[in-house]
Amino acid sequence: MKTNNVIVALDVGTSKTVALVGDIDELGDLTIIGYGEAQTKGIDKGLISNPNDVIRSIKEAVIQASNSSGVKISSVIANLGGPHIEFRNEADFLSFGTTQKDITDFDISTLSQKVKEKIEEDNLKLIHIIPKRFILDDENEVVEPVNCLASKLEGEFHLILTKLNTYSNLKRVIEMAGVKVADFVANPIASTYSTIFDEEKEMGVLLIDIGGGTTDYTVVGPNNFEYTKALPVGGNNITLDISHRFKIPRKDAEKIKIEYGIATLEALENEQEIEVYPIGSDQPIYISHYELVDTIEARLEQILTLVREDLERAQIFEKINGGIVLTGGVANTPHIKDLAYNIFKRDVRIGKPTKYKGFSDKINAPQYVTAVGIMLFKKDSFRHKELDIAEPQNNDFSGFIKRILDKIKSIF
Repeated sequence: MKTNNVIVALDVGTSKTVALVGDIDELGDLTIIGYGEAQTKGIDKGLISNPNDVIRSIKEAVIQASNSSGVKISSVIANLGGPHIEFRNEADFLSFGTTQKDITDFDISTLSQKVKEKIEEDNLKLIHIIPKRFILDDENEVVEPVNCLASKLEGEFHLILTKLNTYSNLKRVIEMAGVKVADFVANPIASTYSTIFDEEKEMGVLLIDIGGGTTDYTVVGPNNFEYTKALPVGGNNITLDISHRFKIPRKDAEKIKIEYGIATLEALENEQEIEVYPIGSDQPIYISHYELVDTIEARLEQILTLVREDLERAQIFEKINGGIVLTGGVANTPHIKDLAYNIFKRDVRIGKPTKYKGFSDKINAPQYVTAVGIMLFKKDSFRHKELDIAEPQNNDFSGFIKRILDKIKSIF
């Protein structure tokens, strides 16, 4: 194995932290060669509440991934998600006078820099500038303008930003765990790369990633990303709802949610009584399976309805003709597809990681789409599909990554 073709992805979530080591071969195919996972502590709704706990979680996941792969991990590409993520769609142009010229990578980078300068604010950090489409001489729309002739180049871009303090705190905590941050990728962006198919993009598709503390979602159309947002609510809210309704410890609420939980009362066939122990009591009580499912359904319905209402306000919901893709740990809830269909009236499927080999027995599940997607996104961005403006660090694990990032950095 050539170590200069290795990527390490770090997904720091509210409930779990995952580290994956991937190798990209000469054909560009991704193989997962290392895996590590730890329970996350110290993050609430996507925000760091106890740095020391987060550091311990990261260290545990990274050590496992390093041991299973035999790779010494010094740098990672990490995720960013949660309600502090926001997006903007921006456009600008370059005019070359009356003479047509060959469009180059430098022209694309110059145009993206103009867009970047329009949105810079003291409290925001720009994470991605993703090209949506280009227009040559006000009439010819193209996806890839390089090597085309034009006297004017116009571009539309999907920008992902985050709060500067959130970005800085997460970066600092990861590096305090002993690894450098080579780059960041936003959760919903990464997730689409490991779950969404080109045919869905052509029709317009909505990806909803429901994790432990947040729900990230993005709309992807034929011209790339259209709309990206996040809500500070997720699977942990369901656990808390169960805990509060039945007066039971949170860990017990999580256990019965996983063991007995389903997404809709309509799907409940054999109702049963569930034994639980109230807080502070050593005497069991029995709660209704119907009431448990009622609690789960109410919260899931709220989350999905909030997403639909937001997309309707943004006048983008009608663009979603390719269906809904549900990912994240909560997507494992039985019959959640039925509930989502009732709310969105669109075809729904559960998204699992694709376009990789190795460790499929461990990571072929919705909760791993972000970690796999980080690698696929970065692999794709090396072919200049995305103009990365995060500040890269020097790293040992990928010579070809360093060359690409250094080239882009020199442009800016």
